[in-house]
Parts: sequence; C-alpha cells; structure tokens
Amino acid sequence: MSPPLDPFPVLTALQSIVDSIQTNPVTILDAPPGTGKTTALPIELLRAGVSSGKKICILEPRRIAAKSAAKRISQTLNENLGDTVGYRVRFDTKIGENTKIEFLTDGILTKILLSDPEIKDYGLIVFDEFHERRMDSDLCFALVRRTQEVFRDDLKILVMSATLDGQNFESLGIRSKPIEVRATTYPLEIFHMGDSNKNSNQRLLDLIPKAVEQTEGDILVFLSGKKEIRDLRNSLESIPGIKSNATVLGLYGDMDLADQEKIFLPSLPGKKKIILSTNIAESSVTIPGVRVVFDSGYEKHLHFDSESGVSHLIKERISLSSAKQRAGRAAREGKGLVYRLWSKEEEQSFLDRTKPEILSGDIDRLVLEIKSWGEEIQQLSFLDPPNKGSVIQSTTRLKLLGCLDSHENLTNIGKECLRYPLPIRLGKILAILPQEKENLIADVVSLVGKESSGIEAKNFSEETSAYPFSYELKAVYEQILRIYREKTDFSVIKPDQNRLYYLSSGFPDRIAKGKVAGGKSFKLSNGKLASLNTTSIQIPEYIIVLDTFSFGQEIFITQYLPIEETEIEKYFSEIISVKVTSEKRTNQRGESFLLVKEERRLGDLVLDSKETNHPNQEILGLALEEYLVKSSLEEEWKKNPELMQFYNRVKFLEQHGVLNTKTDFHHLKENFKEWLFPFINFDSGKLSLDKLPFLEAFKAYVGYENLSLIDSEAPISIQVPSGSKIQLNYDGIEPELHVKLQELFGLKSLPKLANGKVNILIHLLSPARRPVQITKDLESFWNQGYHEVKKELKGRYPKHPWPDKPWEAVPTKHLNHTKRS
Repeated sequence: MSPPLDPFPVLTALQSIVDSIQTNPVTILDAPPGTGKTTALPIELLRAGVSSGKKICILEPRRIAAKSAAKRISQTLNENLGDTVGYRVRFDTKIGENTKIEFLTDGILTKILLSDPEIKDYGLIVFDEFHERRMDSDLCFALVRRTQEVFRDDLKILVMSATLDGQNFESLGIRSKPIEVRATTYPLEIFHMGDSNKNSNQRLLDLIPKAVEQTEGDILVFLSGKKEIRDLRNSLESIPGIKSNATVLGLYGDMDLADQEKIFLPSLPGKKKIILSTNIAESSVTIPGVRVVFDSGYEKHLHFDSESGVSHLIKERISLSSAKQRAGRAAREGKGLVYRLWSKEEEQSFLDRTKPEILSGDIDRLVLEIKSWGEEIQQLSFLDPPNKGSVIQSTTRLKLLGCLDSHENLTNIGKECLRYPLPIRLGKILAILPQEKENLIADVVSLVGKESSGIEAKNFSEETSAYPFSYELKAVYEQILRIYREKTDFSVIKPDQNRLYYLSSGFPDRIAKGKVAGGKSFKLSNGKLASLNTTSIQIPEYIIVLDTFSFGQEIFITQYLPIEETEIEKYFSEIISVKVTSEKRTNQRGESFLLVKEERRLGDLVLDSKETNHPNQEILGLALEEYLVKSSLEEEWKKNPELMQFYNRVKFLEQHGVLNTKTDFHHLKENFKEWLFPFINFDSGKLSLDKLPFLEAFKAYVGYENLSLIDSEAPISIQVPSGSKIQLNYDGIEPELHVKLQELFGLKSLPKLANGKVNILIHLLSPARRPVQITKDLESFWNQGYHEVKKELKGRYPKHPWPDKPWEAVPTKHLNHTKRS
C-alpha cells in the first residue's frame, strides 16, 4: 500500500492564490484532479478575506458536484448544510442567513445575473471545472466580466481547472499568469486494449467480472449514453458472480439526484460498486473507493443544426483532455488501473480538448438572455464567440416565435419565455397559454428532450401523452407549474384556442408536408427532410413535428401531431406568404413564353399553387424577376450573337478604362428592374421570352452617348488592305482578327484599340483558313516568319500568291494577281 499523500496539495499555493486574487481581476488556477481545489480551497479563501466580507460563489457545471462539494466542506466544519456552506441547484436549495460559500450550477447563476447584474451579495466568483466549457458557464463568465467592467471593479474571479490547455485567456485581455499546482499522485497504470471497432459491450462483459475478482477497489465504467448504461447494467446483473459480489449503479445527468448521490455512499459489506457513467463522472467531486476505470472512449452530445432548428444526437470520440480526466478518477485514493478500449495508434487522432458547447449547441436561449441583459452577443467577451451564421439563424427563428420584434428587440413573449427553464419553443407555448388551459403544461413538459432509445414515431394525441412522469420529469413539471402560477403579466396571452393551436405555436418552423400522398418522407417548413418511422397506414398529409431523433444528418420524427391545411391557414396566417413563381413554357411553334404561378407558402412548404392566366403588371414583373434570377444571363445572351458581341466590346473597353461602366453579369442580374424592365410592355399580361429587349435595354444602360465611342475604340469589324471587312473577336483576353495572310500584303500594322492602348492579336490564316501564325507585330512577320510559312505552304496551295517580297505584293482575297509595276 502506498503511503498517504498530502490530502490538499492546492494549499501549498494558497498564498500565491490569495495574492493574485487581491491584485488581479481574474486569477487562473491550473491544478490536477484530487488536489483539494474544490473542497479545501474555498474555506481557506473565505478565511483569507479575499471576498471583502461578501459571499463566495462557486460555479459547478453539474448539480451532483455542487451538492457533494458543499456537503463535504460542511462535514469538515462539523456544520449543517446551509450554515457556512450551502448550495443552490435546480429543485433543491440549502442556504441560510449566515451562508458565506454558495455552490451554484451555471443555470442558477445566469438567473441571478439577469435579475441583479451587480451581483451585490458576492465578492468572489469561482468557476470550477472550467475546461468543460458548457454554454451557460461561458455566458456566466462573459456576464461576470462585464459586471467587473461596468459595475464592480471590486468583484474578483477565480478560474479553476485540471486542464486549461488551449484556453486563450489573453485574447480577452487577461494578463495574470496561471498559478500551477503540481502534486504527487498515486501510481496509475494505463492499458490500451486494442482496436475499438470490436463490440465494446461484449468486451466489458468479459473484462468487468475479471476486474471484480482480481483488482482492489470499486470500478468506474465510462459509457457514451443512457442506453449503453441500461443495456450493460442489465447484462451485468444477469451474471451470477456480479450479482453476489457487486452492486451495479448508473450515473447520468437527468436521473433522480437522490439516486446519483448513492454513488458516494460506502459499498455494502463484501460488495464492490460498479458505477456505469456518462461523462458526468469526469469532473465531479472524488467518488470514494474507485480504483479501476474502464473507458469506452466515446461520448454522446447534442449537436444543434442552427439552419434547421433540429438537434442531432452525435456519438463521437472523447478528447485527450477528457481521457486524462477519466483516467485520473482511478488514482484519487491509491494505485489505479485504467483500461482504455482503444489502441495507442487510434489515440493519435483524438482532439486535444472538447469543443466548447457554445460552438455546437442551441443558442436561442443565449441570444434572448443577452438581450434581456441589455446587450448584444458581439458586445460580450466570449473565449469562443458563437458562429455569426448561427446567431443570424437563431435571431430569425426567435422572430418567427415572436420572442423578438422586427427590430430584434426583446418582446413580452421573449421575456415570458425566459421565466421557464425549458427550450425556448416550449417556453413560447407557456407564454401564450391561458389559465383555463393549465392542463396542457403536462403535455409541454413531456416534450422536454430525452435521449431516445428508438425512432418509432408517436402521434401525440391527448390519449398518448407521456404520463406518468419519471421522478426527474415530475420535478420539472412541478417547477414549471409553480412558475406558471406565479405569472402576473397576461398581456401575451392569446384568445382561447384548442390544444393543437397552443402546442403548434412553438413549432412554426416544424410544419411538415408529405412528399407524396400516404408516404413517410416529409418536408419541413424550414426546408429539411425527415422520415416518419411508423407502421400506421393512416399517414396525414400535414403534421407538426414535435420531437426528432437523429444520428448524423438523417432526421427521424419521433413525436408529431396531425394538422389539417385549414388549421394551418387559421393558426399561421401571419406567416403564410404568397410567392409569384414562373417557368418557361414552349408552344407547338417553338415559341417560349413565361408561365406565371402564385404559390401560397409557409416557409419552404408550398401549400397550394395556381396558374395565373391574366397576371397584372406587378405580378408579371415579379414573375419575370424570379425567372431571370434563377436563369443564367450569360447563357441567355449567348443565344443572340449580336447582343453577345456588343457586350464583349463594352466589357473590353471597361477593362481598359475607356468606359466607366459596371457590366458583370452578377451586377446586371441584381439590377434587372432598373435597366431592363422600362423596355418591357407588361400591359399585355403575357411575355415572349424569345423577344425580351436585352440589346436595346443594355445599350441604354451603357449610355447612347457612348455608342460612337464604342464603335471607334472597339469596332465591330476592320477593313483590311484586300478591301474585305473582317469582324473582330472580343471573346478572349485580347481582341482578335482572323484573316488570310494574302489579304494583308503590304500592311505594316493594324490600328490600336481602346484609345491606342491595345494591339489587335492577328491570327494569320492559310488559304484553307487554318492558323499559321499568331502575332501582334505584322512588320516583323513579313521580315522573318513569312518566309518559313511560304516554304511550307507554297507547294500545298500553288494557285495562291506567295511573292518573295510581300511588301510589294498586291493584297488579295482571291487567287494569283500580277505584281505591282
């Protein structure tokens, strides 16, 4: 047995920590797991007076960690919870008049900050396990920093973590050097168990019973999710050796908190604890007795698709920092063993640290909370600011829900939504729910997202609502009901409607229409596709998608409500729009006309479409605009050689600074209405696409006063010595003249174009009109290149003139001529 180690190594750096807190606005502490930073340091900081007589707030990312830490410190002080040390977590509070150290979860601190930006009761805010980078923690950090800047220059911040690699505090102007605590730890043996593609459940069923027999201490197994925990627990409990020698416990985020706390109780005599946990056990207070860790190497988390408003449950590799945290759990109280279900080679592809939730999570509540604070996201200092595109999409969605007005200001509905610790779309339902519909709160709570074990779709009718609630969901229901009954402002309440109306109000972007009648593939009003996995033969045409399940990008509908088109018209009339669309239609004579349609739409869903036989001028204009926007202007113009030649000439002079015009196709498409529409007669109610006046309109756009300049500096054609008028080609980079060399006898040079800036590139052709030379210097060609060409071609084309002195020859487009006298 190893000798006992210093139980609180962090206290060796106590004076440095105290000095830094007293000197700097932000202090950073980098200390390994098990050094006492959560349970030993807070009371010493209180005694040192760093909070200036005010409370110390310690932010924990998880409820179990907050409660356990507060309980542990209270025991060391021989006090009750709520005396010197207390906690505030969801559903449970233990604080008293004399409480000086409060352990809070990030959601609770966010609520305090929004109601009291000065947080007057607190002198020190401690961010524990900061590396987890939960969205609420990041928000609290940004808000507390702003409180320091605006209201409280006496407020202090302490950031603590076991791994702060990659956190760029300097980008926020935080200059204090991190205080590092290094501690002697118990030995830790790590074994890589090879290729992780093998069935991890079966491997654990083989390994865990051996560990129960052959190792000391309790066993902690890290799995990716609740389903994996449930499956492995059932399998382990069916093994006789496990049943008689061990107690199998689960540990995950939304289980009953009382059940979570059982893992801290001593094992029963003669029995080991086998704790099957998600990543919740990575960063909580030390779990006593654990000496063996099995790590599957995976975790599940929700990745929010901001474009569709749908969350995808992603199973992916943990980061190296998570693997380090998990392994550290085995060596808190003695020599530890870690079995990693992957190979050393696979580990090389692991990310260094976990991606911050703010970069992949649902930021709708974050946007509203910052609006409620009185600022915009871009005004706050985040270590990792949310993606700008996600902010725009979130803002659009919040406008659709009525939480923001057209100027992006917080509405009464938005304020009411923030009262409920629920996804914003569910808060919207409660915000407009009248008192006589209070019974629908149970329906709303049953929609709180859970990790699904299947993708069988359920029709969320009154008979199939999710009752009775689990212990945890019952606590949520009771909390929501209490908040609802405290409502005093009924200004956002809507007139009495039915159940469907209220439930659908939170999902205006989730109305879906079957792609084919009776089919199971649906298109949502946000443009995404989803599948309805059901055995029912009665599949509605329209549904409201209440909940989804997804791995990767494929979306499965798990809960829905049928809705009729007439109900959509009634409930969503304010966001139904009419869009004019068009398509090209060709008659039997080959003439192309514009067919005009009017579509009634809810987002990306077409509710109905009808052809407009005699559209008025406005509708016809909208239809033409829509057609031209989705058409290729360049391809349209290439059908008209005269138009395309004129365009190329203008473009040539524009590029060489002779014309001050803007004629790229993108710009022209953006401004159709200004330059093209005045030349179109919309009164007829019908448009021929073959006769659109592009050339006339484009000439007017370029300017009639510039036409003579265009003709002189970029002429259509040029007369050569033979008398032929030959067209110039402006398709390429330089203007080109393609001409038989006999037609240029005696000519030294061609005129320069674009105000004398550009030489014509001459393609000299053989009598068969094949290129024999390309040049800009005709004089040099006659003196040098011509004689080589003559040797090669004279025998092949004997009837054409090949004079020895091309300078003196008569230019001709015909056969042999006599020499000049």
